[in-house]
Amino acid sequence: MGNYLLEHKFLFGLTLGLACGMTLLSVAVPSVIQKLLDEVFKEGLGDGGFLARALGLIACLFLLKETLNCFRIRVNNNLEQKVIFKLRKDLHDKLLDLPISFYDRRKSGDISSRVVEDVQSVERAILDGTEQGVIAVLTLIGVTIMMFFQEPRLAFLVFLPLPILAVMAFRYAKVSKRNWRLVREASGDLNSILVEDIQGNRLIHAFALQEREKSRFHKIGKEVEKRSLQAMYRWSVQGPGASFTSSLGILAVVGMGAYLLETDKKNFTTGQFFAFLLYANMFYEPVRQLVSINNLVSAGKASGERVFEILDADVQIQDPDQATPFPCGDHSIVFDSVSFSYDTRASIVSDLDFRLQHGSTTALVGPTGAGKSTVANLILRYYDVERGAVRIGDTDVRDLRLKDLRSQIGMVSQDPFLFDASVKENLLLAEPSALESDLQNALEVAHAWNFVRELPDGWDTLIGEKGVRLSMGEKQRLTLARAILKAPPIVILDEATSSVDVETERGIQNALATLTKDRTTLVIAHRLSTIRDADQIIFLEKGKIIEQGKHEELLGVDGAYARFCKYQENFIPEKKISS
Repeated sequence: MGNYLLEHKFLFGLTLGLACGMTLLSVAVPSVIQKLLDEVFKEGLGDGGFLARALGLIACLFLLKETLNCFRIRVNNNLEQKVIFKLRKDLHDKLLDLPISFYDRRKSGDISSRVVEDVQSVERAILDGTEQGVIAVLTLIGVTIMMFFQEPRLAFLVFLPLPILAVMAFRYAKVSKRNWRLVREASGDLNSILVEDIQGNRLIHAFALQEREKSRFHKIGKEVEKRSLQAMYRWSVQGPGASFTSSLGILAVVGMGAYLLETDKKNFTTGQFFAFLLYANMFYEPVRQLVSINNLVSAGKASGERVFEILDADVQIQDPDQATPFPCGDHSIVFDSVSFSYDTRASIVSDLDFRLQHGSTTALVGPTGAGKSTVANLILRYYDVERGAVRIGDTDVRDLRLKDLRSQIGMVSQDPFLFDASVKENLLLAEPSALESDLQNALEVAHAWNFVRELPDGWDTLIGEKGVRLSMGEKQRLTLARAILKAPPIVILDEATSSVDVETERGIQNALATLTKDRTTLVIAHRLSTIRDADQIIFLEKGKIIEQGKHEELLGVDGAYARFCKYQENFIPEKKISS
């Protein structure tokens, strides 16, 4: 974490330098007050000239101190925002590099909580804790020197409560870190519910789930409240306890100081007594501040563990050290004895062997959970195979740079994703240099131009988060237009027409024919109209190939695929398909 501070050495050093200046000025004030009081008690006020000059000097010291403090706050705020931005940017960059499997195991709300709230807590612990800690330590050193210079006997009394304070701080730190981690975890859960409710608001309204969601939020919110109060309760004991223990030292100084004033007037003056009381208070103030920083650091450590859990996470899907260029001629796809399973599930595909010929269309069909979408994920290298290999041409996908691999594959999925931007901006993601004529042609081929030009601002219309202002069919046609604009050599269509009506699908079939012409294409679909013309049909069940061939050939076999087709035509129960 120190690296984030050292990236801004000048600002960090300037902050500490200004803090040192403030400390020196603070330490000087009691000495000036001592001189003033000793002179007044010895010589009286006289004409008041000395008193005015002394008070003016003290006022100047306070003014200079607060001027330095003003600059310190500004510099510190500047440094603070730079550190927060860099830390959040590194987190965001790491999240973009992490594989899909990382997100399979985590809630999006909890991740966003770490980027926003936990980073803020870490920053406060590191930056504020370091700065305040340095000021406190410098103040302790300066005040200690002045106290022993003034009166060693009283100085020893000031140190008596320190062992007790140290024990209290150590015991508090052990418990506080655990308590604050529980608070941060509960806050992440609360944030997850909030994100879910925002994203799923239509479903909540459709199923009248408002009371259920209110109950969930109330339950987790109460848990956050409970854990926060537990953490704060410990501080409610620690903070006042430390203050009371410190006051015992002040009490000892008052008692011993009064005794010395009475018995040793020659060596211990009233001015020294007042100055020493100020120094004693100045000594315990940074001690109490260090105890407070202990609480800040405990919360920061809990958040830091959550932040660095992401920053230190292993990026399992990485570019190879010696990458191979993407094949130029042969774009066939080969699955060679491929086996794969997700972390918490049994094998999804097992010893899978098949070939997608260059420029041909292969359709994957089968019951839900057969492994069809997994095949697409392995081609895109969202996951790595456990055994075997996936090759494009003669090149293992693991030997390709991820950017090279994925930039050559066009994906149209059953769950289309659009950014909160205009139609045009979403299309240009595929080809930033595309001309407007190219955009219009892609929209026309995808049968999307008619509805796009009727939008309030045409293709400059903002479509909302995830394209919320569009119907599912409209969103799917836009993602299809985006793939057409990209014109990749390999195309994957995962239920690309599942959300459009039959009439629109017929028009889109022409668009798909244009998109897939002379391209290696994998089609994942349940609709017969989408797969019947494929050059090859593979029927998967439980991750294994049951049948393979053309439409007419598989109908003649009268096996699982034939039953699948009868289901489409006669609506027989799906469970009979694989029986």
